Amino acid sequence: MHGFMETVLTSKISSSWAGISLLQFLSTRFKYHSEREWIALIYSGKVLINENRARPESMLARGDVVSYHVVLREPPANTNIQIVYEDEYLLAASKPPNLPSHADGNFITHTFIYILNEMMRAKGNCIPYKLVNRLDRETSGLILASNNPAAHKNLSRQFETGQVRKEYIAVARGVVHEDSFSVEGTIVPDSESRISIRRKVGITGGCGKHPVVTSFEVIERLRGYTLIRCIPGSGKTAQIRVHLAYAGFPLAGDKLYGRSDEEFLEYVARVRAGNYESPEWLDAPRHMLHAHRLVVLHPGKHVEMEFADPLPDDMASFIQAQQIKK
Repeated sequence: MHGFMETVLTSKISSSWAGISLLQFLSTRFKYHSEREWIALIYSGKVLINENRARPESMLARGDVVSYHVVLREPPANTNIQIVYEDEYLLAASKPPNLPSHADGNFITHTFIYILNEMMRAKGNCIPYKLVNRLDRETSGLILASNNPAAHKNLSRQFETGQVRKEYIAVARGVVHEDSFSVEGTIVPDSESRISIRRKVGITGGCGKHPVVTSFEVIERLRGYTLIRCIPGSGKTAQIRVHLAYAGFPLAGDKLYGRSDEEFLEYVARVRAGNYESPEWLDAPRHMLHAHRLVVLHPGKHVEMEFADPLPDDMASFIQAQQIKK
C-alpha cells in the first residue's frame, strides 16, 4: 500500500478540546506538522471548521468538525491486520511488521488504528476504536484496542501499572551462551549520540528515573544469531531493543541500536529520497521483534485472558535460514 492520494481528514471536537484555538488543537493533537506549518495550511484554506475558512486563533466549540484537505504522500506499509479476538469490551489484533500503530510523521492513513477503524466501519461498527498499547512500526504482534471508554481506561491502567504479562520473541545478533540472563537499568537519552531518538541504559536509580528489568531466555542458538524469549517487567519505549544492545546482542535488522550514527543517518537519507531497499550492511529488512503473548484481566468478565500470535512469515523464514542443521 503506497502512493499519493487526496483525502479529507476530519476530527469532531469533544468537550475536552473545546475552548482552545484551532492552532493549539492542531499543534497539540497532530504533531506531524509544526506550528508554523499549521498556520500556513490554515491561511491557505486547507484546514476548515465546519467547512468554513478559519484563522489560527479561531476558538473551537464542542461538536465542531475540523477538516484537513491534504494530498497524502505516505511511505508503503503492510496493511494485513488480522483480528485475533473481539467482543463488546476489547479487540485483540495481530499487527503486521512495517505498519505504524498510529499517525506519525508521513504516516497518517497507513497506520494500524486508521485501517482497523476502516475495517470495523465496513462491518457496521461505527464507534471508533482507541489503542490500548502500541508497538514500533517494524515490530509485529499483538495490539489491544477498545471502543468502550470504561474498558479502555481499565485496560490502559493495567498496562500502566505493570499488571499485563507480556512475552516477545526476538532474533538477536550474536550467539548467547547463557541459557538466561536479565538487564536492569534506567532508559535515558544517549547524550553521546547525534541521533535524538537514541536511548541507552543509564545508572540504576539515577536522575529520578525508575530502573526497568527485562528477562531473556534462549530458545534456540542459530548461525551467528540467537532466538530469544523476552519478558519485559514494564513497558518503556524501545526497552527490549535498548536492553539487548546493552547486553551486546542487538536485534537482527535493527537500524538504530547496535549500529553507528553514520549508518542510521545513511538509512534515513535513503528513505527520505524514496529508496526503501535495505542497505548492504543491514542483515534483515526490519528488526526481528514480535509481540507474541499478552495476558490481561478482562474488563467485563473479570477473568484472565491470554492472547497469542504466531511468528509472521518474514521472521519465521529468517529463523529457518539461520538454523544449524543437525
